[in-house]
Formats: sequence, structure tokens, C-alpha cells
Amino acid sequence: MTDRINALILIACCLFLYFIGSASINLTDPDEVFYSDTAKEMISSESFLTPLIFGKPQFEKPPLFYWLLMGSFKAFGINTFAARLVPALVGLIGIMGTYFFMRKISGAQVSFYAALFLSAAFLYFGLSKTVITDIVFSVFTAFALYSFYLWHRSGKDSYIVLFMIALSLAVLTKGPLAVVLVFAAIIPFLFLAGKAKALPAFLLNRYWLIFLALGCSWFIYAVVKYGNEFVGEFFVRDNWHRIIYAEHRSSDTWYFYPAVIAGGMAPWTAYLLFLGKGFKEHKDEYLFLISWIASTFLILTCAHSKLASYILPLFPALCCALAISVGSLSGRSKVMTAAGIVNILLGAAGLIALPFIAKEYPDLAKPLFLSLLLLFLFMAAGGVFLIKGKIKQAVFLNIAALAAFLLAGVSSVPAKLETAFSDHGLPEIVRRYGYGGKPIICSKMYVRGVYFYTGNPVLVLNMGGKKPFWSDHPLDVLSTETEVVTFFGDKDKVLCVLTEEGLEKIGGFFGSARKNTVISSNLDRVVVLSEKIPSLK
Repeated sequence: MTDRINALILIACCLFLYFIGSASINLTDPDEVFYSDTAKEMISSESFLTPLIFGKPQFEKPPLFYWLLMGSFKAFGINTFAARLVPALVGLIGIMGTYFFMRKISGAQVSFYAALFLSAAFLYFGLSKTVITDIVFSVFTAFALYSFYLWHRSGKDSYIVLFMIALSLAVLTKGPLAVVLVFAAIIPFLFLAGKAKALPAFLLNRYWLIFLALGCSWFIYAVVKYGNEFVGEFFVRDNWHRIIYAEHRSSDTWYFYPAVIAGGMAPWTAYLLFLGKGFKEHKDEYLFLISWIASTFLILTCAHSKLASYILPLFPALCCALAISVGSLSGRSKVMTAAGIVNILLGAAGLIALPFIAKEYPDLAKPLFLSLLLLFLFMAAGGVFLIKGKIKQAVFLNIAALAAFLLAGVSSVPAKLETAFSDHGLPEIVRRYGYGGKPIICSKMYVRGVYFYTGNPVLVLNMGGKKPFWSDHPLDVLSTETEVVTFFGDKDKVLCVLTEEGLEKIGGFFGSARKNTVISSNLDRVVVLSEKIPSLK
């Protein structure tokens, strides 16, 4: 009965977190529309095995995520709800998998905490609402490691079969990184736990044939069909080059992932002070989770291309370790007092930041105030209960803080952000100005969204000659003043979706020769109709 109640609570929590407001802002640039457009083009072209973008093959990711989107689109139509349904359901599956994994090795309370911490961790629940591959990749990578550990403890072949299936699905989501992360976690653990003799049995068992058949078959197809085009794009540019070159230089620092982990664990960041409690009683589990966390962190930190979402694969292990630690607490202590104070301070951080938000984004200050106030009040109350040594009440109040923050935020904030992050309203603008089928000039951030929503031809404004995208896109790029002036020269009107910097450059090129009418402006996104001014004779 306890398991059934816990499962129902977790499902209810996930349905709330992952679905509330999931369609309040439509699919955003640049990534959500990239994956959604690829699935849309695969459906329209009946290209089940080859991902497409702008009508041409693209190999940035293997096809599993696109297949999931295609299935949802066929069931519910090509829309925001159908796209975001995929990560939400996979996120929910990941939570339930975490609960039942921990239930095999621990008690009901620790298992519940592990799944609850993961479900509400900001990075995990945020990516469960976002149409990118990372939540799917992280869930299947976690399932592979869960299955390995259960096989290691029980020796049952059914677990190694599950390991092979989960690893195959992770590889079909994001590629060979899954194998690297899994082996980097498993091998040190076996040596640390003094069980290195189990390694040959793991490496040489016959079930690797499942992985070869399921996980490798699509890659064999792609190599045979596309040869060097696929190998160069996927293995070299999209995997190897991301290791040795920084896609985003500002994040290529040693402290980037520690900061992401601290922020991404909210509202449980203060609870990280409890890590290590119960180590002696749960040494084997801790060694496995530590090996998983440390190896994933080191590998991803050494890679020069860093994004916040990349570090998600260590969050299941971190939340499981945290649950063991919290389950080992008893009564009041100095560390609980410290955690309570930190919890209160973290709740106050949003309110402290509000004046700075108001200065940069005045339209967001009022809608955010109630959300941040509720977050502070509940987290402050949670902090007080931590100080008193009442962990269950503190956990409940932190969940309530997140729920209140979301409820208040969803009711007021999204309307202010729609035109800043989504091109959903652009088709209406195209119809209003009679611009169907004509080329739209876009800053690189907005190219994919404009194409996804309008279907119009798109050109990239990318001054300076640098490559606009990490992966090649079959698009014309305007990178010099001459190219821009030549393109605009014979056109009476040109619709543009630009950053403010892009608009300033275009305005500087033409002066009084063209009139730029701003149709929509929000944050850094400006929709402009550039019209040629007839010369006076």
C-alpha cells in the first residue's frame, strides 16, 4: 500500500510540475523549434530514418528523439502541446524508474525522497518541459546504470538485458557519449568496491549482441548510406569538435558546472549540506553513486563545449545520494541549522534580485513579484522547520514553494514573454502584410523558429563572416554590407526578425533610403518591415 500511495503522489507531483503552463509559451528559439521542425519535415517527407532540416539531411543527433516527436505529432497534431508532451512523459518515466530502483535497494521513505528530489530539481523539471534531447538522454543513461547496479547486486540476467536496452536507447538519443558516461561510472565503482572480478563477466556476456543490434544498427545504416558526410558531421563536428572546441566560450570555465548544479538542484540546494550522512551504513550504494557523479562531472568539465543541460545525467545519482543522506538524519543538529539558514537565504535571493530585474526588464517586475514573494515565504518556512529538525515538513514546504511559484508565474508572466521567445505569431504578420512565400531575413537565433512557423524561405543575417551555426545548415548567409545591400536593393519590402543589433546595422546601411516599421519588439527580438522609399524626381 505504501508503494502505491508514494507512486500516486509522485505521479501527481510530476503531472503538475511538467504540464502546468507547458503550452503558455509556444515553442521557442533556437532549440525547441529545431527538433520540432526536424520531426515535422521527417513526417512530411516520409523520411523515417534520415533527420531533415530545411529540406536537407542533418546529423546533429541520432533519430530516437525525432521518432518520439513524430509519434506525438501524428497522435495530437503538430503543435506545442504535442511537442512538449514527449519530454514531460519521459521525465515522469524517469521519476518512477528512480523510485522503483531505489525501492530495490532501500526503504520506502528514502526511495520516495530520491524520486521527489529529482522530480522537483529545477534543472530536471525545467528540461522535462523543454523540447530538447537532454531529458531523454539522461533518463535512459540513468536506467542503464540503475540496471547495471541491480545486476551487480543480484546477478539476474533480466537486469543486464534491461541495461543493454536502456544503453541502446541512450545512444540512439545522443550518440556515443552514453557509452563513455556509463563505462566511466561502472569501472571505477567496481574497483573502489573491491569487485573488479565482476568486470570480465560484464564485458564479455552474450547480451552485448542486443546492444549491437538495437543501439548500433541506425549508425551502420547512416554510414553506409551517407558515408563521409555522416561521419564528418556527426562523429567529428558534432561530437569530437564539441570536446576540443568551445561552442559557447563564456561557459568554458571550471566553475560553470558547479554553479549549474547548485542552481539546478533548487529548491534542494541547501540540502546538499547533508551529503555524506549514512555513508558507513550504505557504503556500496554511495560508492556507486559517487563514481557516477564524479566521472560524469569530470568528463563533461573537461569537454570545452558546455551547456547547463549537458550536466543533467548526474542529477539522478545526486538525488539518490541526497535521499540516502536525508533518510539518515535524526533530530536537530548543527548541519540542519545551517541548511535551514541557507534555505531561507536562497528563498530571499529572488526578492533581492527583483530590483535588478525591474531595471533591465521593467515589464516583468510586477508579474514576477507575487511568484518570488510566495517562493520566499514557503522556503523561509521550510528553513525554519529544518532548523527545528523536522525534515518531512521542510520537504513539503519546499515543494509547496515551487508549486506556488509556478502557479503565480504561469498566470501572469508568459503573456509578457511570448513575443520575446517564440515566432508563433509570425504567420499572422505574414498574412497581414501579404508576405506569403517571400524570403524573411533573420538573425541566426530566430532562423529556425521563423521557418518552422511560417514555412517562408529564410536568410541569415550574420555580419562578420563567422559560421552562424555549429552544424551546417543549407541556408544563404548575408555576412557583408555588400551582400545585404544587394539583396535589399530591388525589393520594395522585406520582413525581418532581428536582434536589436541586427536592426541597427540594417538601418545604418540604408539610412533614409528605406523605412523600417517595427511591428513587434520584446527584449532583444524585433520584427520589422523594411520598405523602400521611392526616390523623388
